[in-house]
Amino acid sequence: MEFRIGTLSINGDIQRSYDKNGIKAYEIADDGTFSLDFKYIDTLKKAGEDSWHLIEDGDDVVNGIELSDDIDYGALILQTSLDGEKWVTINTTVNITDNKTFGKDQINNVQLSNGCYYRIIAAFEAEKRTKDYSWSFKEFYKTDDYSTKKIAQVYEFYASYKDIDTTPTGEKYYFYAGAKNASYTVGTKKNNYAGSQTITKDDPHYGWDLGYFCLSGYTDKGDSEDVYLKKVGNKVRLTFHLDQNINKLNGNSDLKIESDKNGSDEEFKAPAHNMKHGELIIRHTDSENVTEEVKYSDYLAALASPGADTAIQLFEEGDYEVHLDYAITDYDGWDSTTYYQTSFKFKIRNANCMVYIFDSKSGAELNNGDVTENGFRIDTAKSSYPKLQVKKEILNNTENGLVEDTRFNGAASDGETFTDEGIYTIKAFNRYDDKLEPAIKTIYVGSNNILTAYTKNLNSSKHYEISELNALVDKGYTISDDGDIIEPVVETTTADITTSSPEATSSKSDIVTTTTTMTETATSDAANSTTASVKKNESKSVLPIVGGGIGVVALGGIIATALRKKKK
Repeated sequence: MEFRIGTLSINGDIQRSYDKNGIKAYEIADDGTFSLDFKYIDTLKKAGEDSWHLIEDGDDVVNGIELSDDIDYGALILQTSLDGEKWVTINTTVNITDNKTFGKDQINNVQLSNGCYYRIIAAFEAEKRTKDYSWSFKEFYKTDDYSTKKIAQVYEFYASYKDIDTTPTGEKYYFYAGAKNASYTVGTKKNNYAGSQTITKDDPHYGWDLGYFCLSGYTDKGDSEDVYLKKVGNKVRLTFHLDQNINKLNGNSDLKIESDKNGSDEEFKAPAHNMKHGELIIRHTDSENVTEEVKYSDYLAALASPGADTAIQLFEEGDYEVHLDYAITDYDGWDSTTYYQTSFKFKIRNANCMVYIFDSKSGAELNNGDVTENGFRIDTAKSSYPKLQVKKEILNNTENGLVEDTRFNGAASDGETFTDEGIYTIKAFNRYDDKLEPAIKTIYVGSNNILTAYTKNLNSSKHYEISELNALVDKGYTISDDGDIIEPVVETTTADITTSSPEATSSKSDIVTTTTTMTETATSDAANSTTASVKKNESKSVLPIVGGGIGVVALGGIIATALRKKKK
């Protein structure tokens, strides 16, 4: 018979599986997590005496792991390790009788950003009757014989995001956990990590730091002190660098990080629970004021080793609050425990003011200067904090131009749709950095060919104002439905002109002549030439003039011929 009380499955956005040092490993999609589902099997619990069956186990320890109560009919344990050697118990469940899921409360980005080993142990006790004694006076004190086994089902695997790099890169800003930077170290806390008081020279935490947080990978700081700007492709991450041995703080073997079994965080409204050896809490609030928290109990014990950088999370836009709650016990003389909290806040915003425009019907992306009859939708993608402004202009026929529609000149929001006809100018400002130029896009909604041409050529060297486009139409230009400006077609004709002497009256010519009265003026014989002039207001020749000077040349030839003939 198979000794199992359940089966384990992993569910999530798994990109690939592979082997890591002989252990099954899984690559998880960035910013995703996974869950572990333990499906309970009751076969052993229902089995009879003569088969292997579950029995109550009165132990409360499994392989050195302390449980909250006796194992009873089975215990389920989840452990994690950042280095595969030092294991931290995340969750224990005793007397399991049903399915169990480990989700985001036990599996988080802190583990996956660094790469993490996971171990699930199902521990239980089973027995089987090997001999059945019948009752008799001779064997009054005899009992049945049983075989007993303590069994542990162990599942172990590794999981991480694709790119594991805990080294801070790019721009950096540090938040110290301890006494070094008073502006970010709130001070000592009592009871439920609420309120604050100054760390004085009599305090066990005086003069030394537990470690520091490092925010890295951002592009620049915003105009506000707590705003950090990122561009597309930046991976802003928070890492923690542990400087101390938690069992020998500041080199003193009497100072240790204490396991806080009943800690609570007042500001985050976290009720009393077992924080163990320090608890990290990160609260993220998005642009719609939706809040999510990640808690990591036993955080300081889970860190691989002093001196290592441990990535906490990859950050997108939003407001972040970070608390590290921990207790220190001084074992010198009277044991005394003091409670501390390092807390700080920061905001991540996109440095780019990107705004995307999509056709409200087809969903196709529209670029600056595009035209749509359907209307458009504004989409800021993951940039949730730009200040949007939309101005609408409509055609003013009386002034041959555009006039602003004052009903559409103001703030807009992500996802808003505009369908009324008009020319829209959409501006996206970065409200956290005045140095950045706004992103500007112009879209025409409608089918008027004049406005289509105006919009399409806004950013080109061929840009025309509305009045100029109307003037071109008056001159015979055509504007297509797509906004293309088409020049008018000019037809030209060419005439062949042939001149001949009066004797050749039968030859063909394009020139028609009539009788013309002329006055001859003779010059000296030395001049050896004649000049002809035409009197005004007398009968005129009808000359078709084609191509400018051709008619004048032809006329001159006729006059000269007439004079030579008379002189003879």
